[in-house]
Amino acid sequence: MVPAMPEYLWLVVCGALGANDVANAFGTSVGAKTITLRQAVIIAAIFEFGGAMLLGRVVTNTIAGGIADPAVFARQPEVYAYGMVIALAAGFIWQGWASYMGYNVSATHSIIGGIMGFALVYGGGSAVQWATPDPTQFPPYKGVVPIIMSWFFSPVLTGLASALIFSVIRALVMRRKNAADLVFWVLPPAVFITLFINVFFVFTKGAAKTLGNEWPASKSAWVAACVAAGTAVLTAVIVLPLLRIKARKHHERLEAKAAAEAAAKDAAIDVSKLDGASDDLEQQPDYEPTTWMGRMTKKASKAALYGTSVDIHQTVEDDPMIAALHERAEKFDERAEHVFGYLQVFSAICVVFAHGAGEVGYMTGPLSVIYDIYLNGTLSTKLQPQMWCLVISALSLVIGLATYGYNVCRTMGVSMAKLSPSRGFSAELSTALVILVASQLGLPTSSSQCITGGIVGVGLMEGIRTGVNWKLFAQQFASWAATLFVVGLGVAAVFAQGIYSPSKIDGDQVRIYEDNVGNITNAMLSNFNTSLLSAYNGSQAGNLTSLDPVSWAAMNKTVQTFGKPASKIMATKGSSSFIRAADVVDELKAALGLYQNNTIFTLGQNKVLPGAVDLCNDFLGGPTPCFSPQLVPAQ
Repeated sequence: MVPAMPEYLWLVVCGALGANDVANAFGTSVGAKTITLRQAVIIAAIFEFGGAMLLGRVVTNTIAGGIADPAVFARQPEVYAYGMVIALAAGFIWQGWASYMGYNVSATHSIIGGIMGFALVYGGGSAVQWATPDPTQFPPYKGVVPIIMSWFFSPVLTGLASALIFSVIRALVMRRKNAADLVFWVLPPAVFITLFINVFFVFTKGAAKTLGNEWPASKSAWVAACVAAGTAVLTAVIVLPLLRIKARKHHERLEAKAAAEAAAKDAAIDVSKLDGASDDLEQQPDYEPTTWMGRMTKKASKAALYGTSVDIHQTVEDDPMIAALHERAEKFDERAEHVFGYLQVFSAICVVFAHGAGEVGYMTGPLSVIYDIYLNGTLSTKLQPQMWCLVISALSLVIGLATYGYNVCRTMGVSMAKLSPSRGFSAELSTALVILVASQLGLPTSSSQCITGGIVGVGLMEGIRTGVNWKLFAQQFASWAATLFVVGLGVAAVFAQGIYSPSKIDGDQVRIYEDNVGNITNAMLSNFNTSLLSAYNGSQAGNLTSLDPVSWAAMNKTVQTFGKPASKIMATKGSSSFIRAADVVDELKAALGLYQNNTIFTLGQNKVLPGAVDLCNDFLGGPTPCFSPQLVPAQ
């Protein structure tokens, strides 16, 4: 397909490069020491794509057309694409800085703030869809206001849900003397609930796109229940016995390790007292490649994987306040926590899946709009994003986590509250539930806020004052509020500078338009002048009562007066002279006015040639004065 706007290919390239986000959905799992950062990257690479492919397109539609009014940009869709590129770039810079500082800012806030910024600059308040009634949605409005309201409700709902889940787990399992045995009974129902949530939303949003009304929500619920129930039964019959064996061996290894460490401590030898024997204990240096290419490859690999090798738990040793926060938290049976670690891996997958459904939509929306405008030259109200847009956006999330996600993981998984596998499972399950429900409703939520709400919810169960790092939470909250304004104002400033600057592309189009209009005007004046000259003899002979010699001379002077500016305008074509658009339009109006006031077509033959028979008929076949169209508005 030939692009409608090939000159704007650079917008597509820049949009694809800017579609990045430092993922934050893994802080709970890594913070609870359930998985490592490298394992989180592998999980993300699989399930971010799954969530994006199956549910990401739903949120994409909301972001693409639900913030700015497409009608305002309909005449200049390339301006909308330009604004989207700036919004992506500003969000990328802001999130990169925030991640460096360890702030868990929201991609949702960044993108929506950026869209609002350039929309307000271009069309004022009317260019933003604040709250447009839409009975097909819940709540029955679309636009900025319901989305912003969801940012307040979603973390509160996630916090309440995580607190409820954790309180039930703590009361029924973790505080019991036989918690290590009871925890196995939690696995089947937990697997059923988490799998039902994910499968249900996959079918209601994924299958509904292809099957439509043939796949109602009730059918999705039954299928999801059957899949979840079957998996739960398999978990109880096959997984649980194997997990019991593995947990027992793990506990035996822990006991053996503790005994060995105690024995080693008792038999410890001061190496410094050995006569030169410490030299034998010196570590051998790492292998160093001998070639230049090998050394560069090793350095590049080490730099690329640096983020996956950072020990985010070191902050507990370095920061006394965080150490005290962890020390105050209630301790549970380590064997039960170990089993919950497997559950948390499962819930982490759900969070990653939900993260792909939500966050990828935010990245894909602007990129899809940019590409659609480049390809079709129009701003579509409903958009089906290309698969490659989803792939780029999902890949960007994975790269963001692998290279620069450790700061955010440290903040969310270690510094905000004490997280153990049971606490992390509660926070992740509630986060996945809220995000997927919102995605089902087409309502963008912030995974940053949801996961923060989930962590605060379980932290509050340890005590209002002692269970949560409120200073860090205040900084996080301030970063959320700042994101909308900083990105919005930044995008508005850059967009205003670009949109109100001279444009070669627009200048070329205007020049083509002016040249064509000028040619038409000159042709009209030339033809009129030819007709006027052909009537010269008749006028001088007195045969044209409506065009006597005096009138002919006056009209000829008028034609010459109009013709000189028109010729001057066309003489500047291709030169460096500036042409005012108003001059081109004025000349066209003048030419049309001459035709309107002096031609048979507009005045009727009987007015130009008295006594002539009317050439027009009415609808019944009889003669009638000819209709005189108005070529230009009456002055």
